This record gives sequence, structure tokens and C-alpha cells, in this order.
Amino acid sequence: MPWPAFTFPAPTQLPARAPAVNWRRRGQAAAVVLAVLLAHGWLIGPVHEPIGRAPGHSPAIQLVTLPPAKAPAPAPEVIAAPTPTPSPPAEPPPLLAAPEPAPASEHRPPPDGPIDWMAGPRPPESVAGTEPTPADEAGSTPAAPVPGTVASAQDIEGGGRPPIYTTQRPEQSFKLDYRVERGDDAGTAQLSYDLQTGGIFRVRFTAEVNGKAVMDWMSRGFFNAAGFAPQRMVERQRGIDARAVNFQRDEGVITFSSSSRAFALHPGAQDRTSMLLQLVAIAQAQPGGLRAGQHIRMQVASLRGHVGEWDFEVVGDGQVEPNGVPIPVVHLRREPSQPYDQRIELWLARDAGHLPVGLRFTQVPGRSSEAFWLSTPLPAVEAPSSAPPRSDP
Repeated sequence: MPWPAFTFPAPTQLPARAPAVNWRRRGQAAAVVLAVLLAHGWLIGPVHEPIGRAPGHSPAIQLVTLPPAKAPAPAPEVIAAPTPTPSPPAEPPPLLAAPEPAPASEHRPPPDGPIDWMAGPRPPESVAGTEPTPADEAGSTPAAPVPGTVASAQDIEGGGRPPIYTTQRPEQSFKLDYRVERGDDAGTAQLSYDLQTGGIFRVRFTAEVNGKAVMDWMSRGFFNAAGFAPQRMVERQRGIDARAVNFQRDEGVITFSSSSRAFALHPGAQDRTSMLLQLVAIAQAQPGGLRAGQHIRMQVASLRGHVGEWDFEVVGDGQVEPNGVPIPVVHLRREPSQPYDQRIELWLARDAGHLPVGLRFTQVPGRSSEAFWLSTPLPAVEAPSSAPPRSDP
């Protein structure tokens, strides 16, 4: 049997030989890296100083050694001493010398003209409370005037403050009823004067026309050497206090409930109600009565926040018959001091305590007027007492 053909396997191919390392390229890369390092080293400088050489500059941080803190010395032993007998302490000297008191005769009058409230004045009082208590006037009462000092026309040409007049107050209370003439309308009015215990007065003036109230004024105060010294006047509307004038004598100012203005208060200052009785008191105190050509000046405050000097001229004597009975009178007139003011006229009974038997208020310019004529007999007037007219509470 023939032997089968035997085939040897093909020889396995060996892997190709790894290429030889390219040392030339590696050397070039290393040269580039070394060149870069050398360039940075040249730009930045050496990192360390050569060994064995001292540094070229002082170190940035220096160490300073502080000495240890000393312990506090022990406090010396205190030996108790015998307690001495206490002596009265000496009075310390004053910080500021007290000012010498001003002489009693020195009196600085309040400033003329309106006072600025924005500078720190006290706000005006409210209308509520119509029954004030009279203040003590011992420190602000003016000196007693010389009797019979009614100013003449020549005395007032230079202006100045109103003088202080001798006054004789009514010594009894009274009520006077009037007939009101207001154009074609008619009405009634009443002027009442109450002299209360302690020398306090109250004056009220009311009027109505055609059954409608047109006036309700009330003034309250006391008396001093200048005569009537009102403290407060109130105007009432429908039974409610609407406006008021306040005479703050401790502060020396006149203030209003309807205005923030304030004015210096002069001796003898009046409101529009007490002014009527002040004229009566001045006329009653004049020896021989008032004479034509004389003038009576006074400071008068109105309810609308205005204070001015009113000048009443004595026109002369006359006779009126308001209720059918002739009454000897003295006629006084006040002319308005500015446009749209009032001309005021009074007829005072010479033989009945100079009580007002007639009044007239006329608007100027214009023709409207209101007249008040006595409608009842005058009350009997008592003889004035020998006591001085002043009666401070």
C-alpha cells in the first residue's frame, strides 16, 4: 500500500522587527525643553542664592523678643488710724455770682407793635373757659396817675402811648335797655354791668334785630390804677363761644383765639365791651366834667385779631330825649383810622354817673349805621365813695 502523501505546514511568519528608537528626535525635543527652562531661569532669576553666600538683602520679617510682664507689686499694708472728730464741711464757692436785683422803680415797658410768634411765643389760648381767675397784678400795676389828666388836642400831636387816666368806677351794678335802629329794621339791646365780690367785674352787651341775635359780647376782669383791666372778652354765637380776646398781663401781650398774632399790652388797654365802661369811669373822675376839645386815647383790641389806638374827641355838651325825657349829655366821637372802619359816637348822661344813654356805630365809607337809644329810665346813681378807685383782687 502506498504511503500517503505527507504535507508539511507552511512556516509561520514571524512578526516584523520593532523599529529602532529615533534618538535623534528625542534629543531635539530635550534640547528645546532645556532652552525654554534656561530662558525662564534667565528672566525670573536664580531661585536660591549659591550655597555659602550671605543673602544680598535683609529678610522681610524680623522677630522681636518682648520682655516678660512684671507682676504688680503687692499693696502696702494699711494701718487703721484713729477716727478724727468730724468738722462741718466748708461751703463750696458759687459757680456763678448771683446778679444784683434790679431796683423796684425800674420797669421796662413791653415792645411796641406786633410780636412774631414764630420766634417762640406761647400759642393763643382756646376759646373754651370764659370764667378766668384774676391774676395777681402786684408786680405789673402801673403807678397811680395824676388826677384830671385828660389829654387835649395839643397833647396827642406827638403820638406815643396812650396816657393813664384817673378813673371812678361805677359802685353799683346796673342794666340799661336800648331801642335799636338799624336802617328800616328795629330791635332791642341791653348793656349790663355786674360788680362782684373781690373787685371783679363783668360787662355784657347783647342785641337782636327782628328777633335775630346780632351781638353777644361779654368782658370779664378786675380793676387797677389804670381803671378797668379786662382779662378776656368772648363773642358768643348761637350760645357758643366763637371768638375771644385774651389779655395776658403776666406776659404783657394781647392774644386772640382766631389769630396767631400778638400785640404788646399797654396800661389801660380795653376790649370793645369794657371800652364803654372805661369811658364812663374816665368822664366820671374829671373835676368839672369833660370839656369840648379834649381827647381820650386808649388801646382797644377787636375780636378779629387787631389792636389799635382809639382817639375819642369830646364834641361838647347837648341834650337828648331818648325816652321822652330830656337828659343833659356830653357827646364823644371817634373817627375811623383806616378805610372800612367805624365811626363811634357816645352820649353820656352828665347827671347820672355818665352812663351811656345813646350809642351809634357808622360804617365809613358808607351810610349803614346802628343806633342804640335808652328805652327805660336811668337808674339812681349812688354818690362815689371816698375809697380809691383801685381794687385789685
